[in-house]
Amino acid sequence: ELKSRVSLSCSVSYNQKTLAATALIDSGCERNLLDFKVIQQLKIPTEPLATPLEASSLDGSSLTTITHRTVPVNLFVSGNHHEVLTFYAFPSPQSPVVLGYEWLATHNPQVNWSSGLVTSWSTFCLSHCLSSAPIPVGGSTDYIPEPPDLSGVPPEYHDLQLVFSKDHASSLPPHRPFDCCIDLLPGATLPSSRLYNLSKPEQESMSTYISESLSAGIIRPSTSPLGAGFFFVTKKDGSLRPCIDYRALNQITVKNRYPLPLLSSTFDPVND
Repeated sequence: ELKSRVSLSCSVSYNQKTLAATALIDSGCERNLLDFKVIQQLKIPTEPLATPLEASSLDGSSLTTITHRTVPVNLFVSGNHHEVLTFYAFPSPQSPVVLGYEWLATHNPQVNWSSGLVTSWSTFCLSHCLSSAPIPVGGSTDYIPEPPDLSGVPPEYHDLQLVFSKDHASSLPPHRPFDCCIDLLPGATLPSSRLYNLSKPEQESMSTYISESLSAGIIRPSTSPLGAGFFFVTKKDGSLRPCIDYRALNQITVKNRYPLPLLSSTFDPVND
């Protein structure tokens, strides 16, 4: 079934207050619009326009006059597409956030109109807007990660401190120009997995793992009837390592086999 409109999940943030909403993608709208109720709820300041804008419908009849716009606010679209922009104040309770032609021209997203989803972003977005999935802390998007603990790291490696950052390690990497997909064998039956018995400490560790992974954006809720078994393996220090049983899924995954260069041929140019 084809969708009659394209809407993206988003969140609007101002002064450490965030509101989740749905953004309507409308190429027929020249500007980016924000409903009055959202402006009031987030207490976003507005400023009067030097010249009011007349909003009209397709037949030319007047809808309303836009007299104010917001100060710059944070907008997150599709999880990790972030930008700072101003909205024009407009009564639109059915679509509280409207991203118009100027937004489309700036970001030039590739949209699958059948599914109503953005399939890829422009090169501008890859370098300016897309980042690691944000880690929500107390509803604030102004989260400052803790500096990594370098007490056990030799001084000559301190210039690589981001490598030892727990915050970077627990968040998804930014999108790249090319996404690698995992292809399944055509016609293969999707596998099911059995449940594993977990002790009480393991159940508590699983709850902690799920909460932290959801907050970091590594996983998301799903209603899929399929799933993979989850269990723990005890490490040498006594802590628990979470494991997910993907063996059945790996059996129906297309194996990408291609020759790898020899190490000797790889190092030859370096030695020259």
